[in-house]
Amino acid sequence: MQLTSVEDGVGLALTSLVNDRLALLAGAGLSMAPPSSLPSAATLAQRAKQKYESIHGQAAQIPPGIDDQAEYFFLRHELATVYFRTLIDPHAFAGQPNPGHAAIADLLLVRALQAAVTTNVDTLIETAGQYQFGQVAVGIDGHALAALPPEGAPLLKLHGCRSCDPSNMVWARGQLTAEPVASRIMKSAQWLNVHLLNRDLLIVGFWTDWSYLNEVLAATLNGVNPSKVIVVDLATSADLPQKAPALFALGNRAENGFHHVQASGADFLAELRLGFSKSFVRQVLHSGIQAYSDRKGLPPDPAWTEPLVSDNESMWKVRRDLEGSRPNEPARQARPADEPLVGQTLLELRARGAVIDGPYWNLDGTRIRVLRAARPLHRIEKEFERETPPATAPDLVIAVGAEKQLLPVSIARTSSPSIARGNASRWITRPDAVLEFNL
Repeated sequence: MQLTSVEDGVGLALTSLVNDRLALLAGAGLSMAPPSSLPSAATLAQRAKQKYESIHGQAAQIPPGIDDQAEYFFLRHELATVYFRTLIDPHAFAGQPNPGHAAIADLLLVRALQAAVTTNVDTLIETAGQYQFGQVAVGIDGHALAALPPEGAPLLKLHGCRSCDPSNMVWARGQLTAEPVASRIMKSAQWLNVHLLNRDLLIVGFWTDWSYLNEVLAATLNGVNPSKVIVVDLATSADLPQKAPALFALGNRAENGFHHVQASGADFLAELRLGFSKSFVRQVLHSGIQAYSDRKGLPPDPAWTEPLVSDNESMWKVRRDLEGSRPNEPARQARPADEPLVGQTLLELRARGAVIDGPYWNLDGTRIRVLRAARPLHRIEKEFERETPPATAPDLVIAVGAEKQLLPVSIARTSSPSIARGNASRWITRPDAVLEFNL
């Protein structure tokens, strides 16, 4: 195992991502990062023990560890009816998605990740996807995933789901050989052997105190032979073999490198998402180089072909606009469409001195939004009337590919500004923008 810097680790993962090779394994440590801050296994076990003994008295003690507690109630046939229902706080797995969840959801919805596997039973990845107007494709075994629609990459919830099947979450070793978990593990192992075959694996959040993970992972990942493994964890490289031997063995089976990045998984995933967005915008800019050169008679300054980077949320909005997403639709594309006019327009704005301003471009104090939209301009304006009003609206929207049409006044009129929407942005076509800003 090779200790790798954050910058180099993100670079390795991004290379795998843009070449359609990256799959993700995410564990409980991911959801413990702020602002999610879900409780650790030790905390849950301590709370369950205190609650049980407060109800039944000191004479009715239960084991201190979460593995042993779950096994104790499983053997009494009370795992779902007593332990999950009464002793585990039903709100313990609720929280605000952190940047790691947002990154996973985004990269699954555009199919940049080929697949993701999590042992978390919370729904924070799915919630993050809904904030991005998308529905992450989820299943608790391989057969459930096979029945999902093909759009978007799948998320396998290896230990079950707090929302869809709370009675059969995998918390006890005895469940591994009992139904319905035994069949689920078999179906999941078959699915993993196919979907992780020769993939590059990014592993985050697994080296935690949830030690019972090891047996589940060993049962499902034993036949997987990855090409490359990147482990992201704050622990030292010396501690990893003891904390998760099944995953350490998986890394040692990798033919093209086993890397350890000593960092927060949530922070690493946020950097990976930002790198992906930057690559997407760079491809759009490069697609416009020839068109810019043909029109101007000389190539653009190389600095203009390198994207100016904003925060992750803003870059996600930029990607949606450049791929032509309609209001309240998720980003869907891992690669931009080959439409040089969009890239040419961005290069021309850069040539005039435009700089990134959140999800917009700022040219001499005018906030400009560039939107790929090959439709009649009045139709585009009508569609975007139902868009959730942004906190800061652009002054101008350039609809690249749109055309103006002569329409009767009753159809062409625009909606009046309202308190909810504020002042409406002005919509123009690319030819109008060329004249107005001398592009």
